[in-house]
Amino acid sequence: MATAAVLGFLQGLVEWLPVSSEGVVAGAYALIFDTSLDEAVRFALWLHLGTVPSVLIALRRDIIDIVREFLARPQTPSPTVRFLVVATIVSGVVGLPLLLTLSDIPSVGGTAATGLIGCFMLVTGYMQLRRREELDKHVREELNLLDSLLVGVAQGLAVIPGLSRSGMTVAALLSRRVDRKRALTLSFLLSIPASLAASIYVGVESGLVFEAEAILAAFVAFVVGLLTIKALMAAAAKMNLGWFVTAVGAVMIVGTLIAWLL
Repeated sequence: MATAAVLGFLQGLVEWLPVSSEGVVAGAYALIFDTSLDEAVRFALWLHLGTVPSVLIALRRDIIDIVREFLARPQTPSPTVRFLVVATIVSGVVGLPLLLTLSDIPSVGGTAATGLIGCFMLVTGYMQLRRREELDKHVREELNLLDSLLVGVAQGLAVIPGLSRSGMTVAALLSRRVDRKRALTLSFLLSIPASLAASIYVGVESGLVFEAEAILAAFVAFVVGLLTIKALMAAAAKMNLGWFVTAVGAVMIVGTLIAWLL
């Protein structure tokens, strides 16, 4: 139970930072339980069931505005509504096959899974370090179809543990000259349907929804997430955590190599 609570705490804390919460939680899970990459990723995805309600509460005003806007003119939805719908569909088309593919590589487990996740975290760190402050200049206000496609693909690829969902989607939006603060808000709004669908799917398919420890971990993730989302989202909008993510990935890889050599 204590381990489940710690994993839930970890999820609630790092979900709001562009450091791949899935990679951090899956890596910790794989190390603690010496389990397969598939099982570790599924548990990490399950914990989003706790942090999704935190997003719903924290961004409730944005969500209410979007719903009202859609209901007022359902035949001609706003660019923001179109962006969220198209990007969600694209992320599902890209992400679901990748999620199913993970179940075909059960032999990657324990320290090997941690090392693999570390490699993908290096990719996330590199993307964070490649950000340019100039991307915040000359921002565009209106979202278009290309924005939806690029961000949808970025979110779909982020099902791979170690690739930060928020980091990749925000980077994609910044590359399209979307304001940094708005990009972060759009990223978390976009996470709601994808994360909820993924957590319910793995919860039912893996039986986690019936396990007391898994339920406890999700509950802890919700409480911690609700307490930290505002502060950490504000920090994420100002900070570049590229070196931190790179360091975490490097530690995972070095730890894996040491475990293999001993």
